[in-house]
Amino acid sequence: MTLTGCAPTGKELFTQAQTVNATAKHAVAELQLYLFDGDWDIGTYGEIPESCGADGYRFKFTRSAIGNYDAPWRLPQGSVEAQAEDITAWLEDHGWTGIVFRSYTGDVTDVTITTRKPDAHIDDLLITIGPGEATDSINLRTTTTCEPGNVDTLADLMFPGGLSDYTSPLSEHPSAEPFFGMAPDSPTPGPRPAPITYPTPTDTPTPTPSPTP
Repeated sequence: MTLTGCAPTGKELFTQAQTVNATAKHAVAELQLYLFDGDWDIGTYGEIPESCGADGYRFKFTRSAIGNYDAPWRLPQGSVEAQAEDITAWLEDHGWTGIVFRSYTGDVTDVTITTRKPDAHIDDLLITIGPGEATDSINLRTTTTCEPGNVDTLADLMFPGGLSDYTSPLSEHPSAEPFFGMAPDSPTPGPRPAPITYPTPTDTPTPTPSPTP
């Protein structure tokens, strides 16, 4: 439950949110390192706050290890079932609670594990494990606990210039210190990653070469 009257503001809100974000990401990073000591693909980086409760905020982030055709990634335990059992045991040994393992019938070969770790500000972690012909995959989707604080105020503190220049990494090693906001005095691990650029589309068709006489 969010207690609006006790919600922090100003620098206290910023510092609290940064602690929540970093604590949750470090807890998930421990699992990432256990599974794959390399760069993980990023779906949602997880530093833009979302609203929750009566007047609260939370963060969501996703990380995936899927490999590629040149360097396929394989499940360390060799099969989805063995991997799920191994992850479940690891979670239990590292203080995670509410662990639920689900498998599915029919053509669905993926399995999922849901768990939480409130003392690390993690309300829900969904782990999806899937086999593949060329590369296996594992996806981690995290939702932090709902914390007291106005989400709009926090967003203004973190991104005083708005999100027009916002960039985030496409991949990241679990040991990397997470970015948090773009305020001038916001501590970050280094320069923001460069934005993705795409070729400018053109409506002019490419001329067809004339046949050689």
